[in-house]
Amino acid sequence: MAHALKGPRPKFARPGANPTLETIEYVLSALQKAEGPVSRNKLLAILARWGHSTTRPSLNAVIAFLGGQGMVAEGSKGLVWVPDASPELLEAIRKGSRL
Repeated sequence: MAHALKGPRPKFARPGANPTLETIEYVLSALQKAEGPVSRNKLLAILARWGHSTTRPSLNAVIAFLGGQGMVAEGSKGLVWVPDASPELLEAIRKGSRL
C-alpha cells in the first residue's frame, strides 16, 4: 500500500532549476514574438529587459518542458516556437502518400 502512495518522478524538474509558471509564460511569449531563431543568451537578455530575469538552469528547464510538449524546437541557429498544426495539415499528413 505504501508503494501506491509514492508520487510520480518529475520529468523536467531539477534541483535548483524549477521555473515558475510566470517564467514559462515569459519564455513562450518571447519565442512567439521572435522573427526567427533565438539563442538562449538572447532569451535571457529579452527576459531581463522585460524585468523578469531568470537563471540559465531554469531557462533550460523551461526549454526542455516546452520542447517535450512540442511547442519549441531547437536547431543550429537557436530556438523557435512551433505553432499548432491546423486540422487540415494534420489530415494531409495522416492521409498523404509516403516517400
